Amino acid sequence: MHRTVGLDWAQDALRVATLQSGFRGFAIQDVRSVAVGGEGLKAAVDALGLTPPLGADDTIAVALHGALVATHHVTLPFTDPKRIEQVLPAEVEGAIPFDLAEVVWDYAILGQANGKTDVLVGIVKKSVLRDQLAAFEAAGIEPRVVTLAPLALAGLGEKGLLSPPGQPITAAILDAGPERADLALLDSGRPVLARALATSNAAAWQAAETDDAARTRVLSLLSRDLKISLRSRKVAPQKLLLAGPAATLPGLAERLSAELQVPAETVSLPFGGPDAALALGLAVRAQNSRGRVNFRKGEFAFTKDLSQVRNQIARLAVAASILLVLGLGLGLARLTSLHRQGAAYDEAVCAATRRILGSCITDYRQALGQLSGGRSRAAGIPRISGAEVFAELVAHMPDGSMPLLDDVEVTTTSIRVKGTAESFAKVDDIIAALKKDKCFGEIKQPRVEKLRDGSKVSFAFDFAYTCSGETPGGA
Repeated sequence: MHRTVGLDWAQDALRVATLQSGFRGFAIQDVRSVAVGGEGLKAAVDALGLTPPLGADDTIAVALHGALVATHHVTLPFTDPKRIEQVLPAEVEGAIPFDLAEVVWDYAILGQANGKTDVLVGIVKKSVLRDQLAAFEAAGIEPRVVTLAPLALAGLGEKGLLSPPGQPITAAILDAGPERADLALLDSGRPVLARALATSNAAAWQAAETDDAARTRVLSLLSRDLKISLRSRKVAPQKLLLAGPAATLPGLAERLSAELQVPAETVSLPFGGPDAALALGLAVRAQNSRGRVNFRKGEFAFTKDLSQVRNQIARLAVAASILLVLGLGLGLARLTSLHRQGAAYDEAVCAATRRILGSCITDYRQALGQLSGGRSRAAGIPRISGAEVFAELVAHMPDGSMPLLDDVEVTTTSIRVKGTAESFAKVDDIIAALKKDKCFGEIKQPRVEKLRDGSKVSFAFDFAYTCSGETPGGA
C-alpha cells in the first residue's frame, strides 16, 4: 500500500496526517503534531518520529497560506474546457499587479450550471514558491503537491469526513489561528468557495485566551471577512465548523454563531482533534493530484517521482495480468464454442449425405463432389431455373434488333424461340449476339420466312443451354 502525507507547517506547530492508499480507497494511519522551536523545520520533522521517515516513497502535500498566495474567483459564461484554458491567462494577468511571467498559477473548477463555470484561481510569485520549496528541501522533504489551504479543507467534505456516510454536508469550515485563517464553503459536499481571510498575529491570539477585549478584537476581524465571504455565495450553510486554534478559543463559537446567525461548533474528525483538519485535508488532497490547484508545474514540476512510477508500473502489471487471464479465458470460451459449432456442422453434413448418398461424409468438399456425381440422386437437382435461362437469353438480344417473340420454350438444357424481326439482316444480328454467350450451344441457321405483307420476316431456331451442368434429355 502507498502512503500519502499531509504536512501542515504552521507558525507554532508542525502537524502531519498519514493515509494508507489502496485499490479500494484509503485508511487513516496516523495524525500527530509537534511544536516548532528554534531548531527549525528539520528538527520538527525528526521529532514527529514517523515510521518510516518521510521520503521519496511518500506522496506529500503542503499548503501555502493566505499571506503567501492570492486567490481569485472567476465566473465564465461558458463550460467548454478548451475555452476556459484560453481565457484564464488574460483573467489572471488582469488580476495581478505584476507580469504574468513572475508568477505560477493554477485553477480548479468549483461548479458548472446554467451554461456558466465558477473557477477558483490560485496565484503565487515564483520567488515565494522557490523559497518555500527550498525550506522543505533543507528539511529533507520533497512535496508532490503544493496547493491552497482552503481548498485542502474542502477535501474533507468531498471525501465525506465531516458527515455520516451518504449524507453530503452543506457547511462552512473555518481553520483560523495566528497569522492564518482559511475558509471553505461546501454545498452538498462540493466546494463553492475557498479563500483566505484576514486574522490577527500570534500576540493577539495569545492575549485572547485570557482577555475578553483581545478576544473581541480577534472576533471582529474574523466575523467581518466571514460575513462578506458568505454573502458572495448563494449557498446558505447549515452550520459553521471551527478548526485550528479558533476551535479552542473560549466563547468564540458562541460569538460567531450570534454574529452570523449560523450554528457554530467544533469540527469533529474521524481521527485527531480540530487542529489536525488542514493536515488531514492535505493528506486526502495528496491522493489525487489532478483537478485541483497544484503549483508544482513548469520549472517547479515534481521530478523525483521514481517511486510513483514504480508503483504505477506495479499496478499496470497487475492490471495487465488480470486482462491477460480474462483474455485467455475468453479465447478458451470462444474455441470451445467454435468446436461445438464445428461438431454440429459435421453432424448436419453427415446426416444429409447419409440420407442422400447412403454413407456419412463430414468433409464438405467430398460431400459436394459426391452430391454432384451422376450416380447421386442430388445430381438431378437443377442448379439454375428456367427463369434464369430466359433472363440470360433476353439480356443477349441486341438492342437495335430486338425482335417480337411469339413463342418461347425454355428449359435448363434447351431453348426454342419463334419470333418476328424487321428484316433478314436483323435475324443475322440476333444470331451473332447470341453466339457471344458461351452458355448457348451451337446455333444453326434458323428457318426464316418473309411474311405475306412483306414488311417483316419470321424466324424459328432452337439450341442447347450448356451451363446448367445437366445432360440434355436426361432424367
